[in-house]
Amino acid sequence: MEEPAMEKVNKIFVPTDFSSCSQAAIAYAVFLAQQLNATLLLTHILTPLSYPLDFALIEYSEFDRVQASQALDRIARPWQQKGIQIETHLFKGDPATEIADKAKRLECDLIVMGTHGRSGMAHLMMGSVAERVVRTASIPVLTVRSWTEKEAEKVPQVEKLEEQMAAAGSSGNWGIMI
Repeated sequence: MEEPAMEKVNKIFVPTDFSSCSQAAIAYAVFLAQQLNATLLLTHILTPLSYPLDFALIEYSEFDRVQASQALDRIARPWQQKGIQIETHLFKGDPATEIADKAKRLECDLIVMGTHGRSGMAHLMMGSVAERVVRTASIPVLTVRSWTEKEAEKVPQVEKLEEQMAAAGSSGNWGIMI
């Protein structure tokens, strides 16, 4: 049976929580964008406060928004100067829900995101945003964990990734882990 051809990847949605895991995902997404001539949508999701807001909290929330926006710009700027097309976006809400929803609404072809790789009790207590996105997103999700220097030298080539994505799409399982 012939595998379906993979459509061109034009937009890559890259959520960040500014952790080292996210930095690894951003680096991999930049690599993909260079190879595929795609645009990156670098995004941060502000998680709303879980208790009633008062004036002091609204001020803090605005401060948090400004800080996150500046951090996105600091990450994007060096890559933009090297010719990578990057848009920055800031949204509020539940990270897993917003990532899956916004990637679809912004017509992205792929989500590349970091995973902390928690297991055991930490995973049971906090869950995994990446796992929830893999289960709910309507587009392929590539999860990337933090790399050691030695591991970074073994970054898969784009051709291998395209094969994995085509296989994932034909099986209906969109999650790919690097």
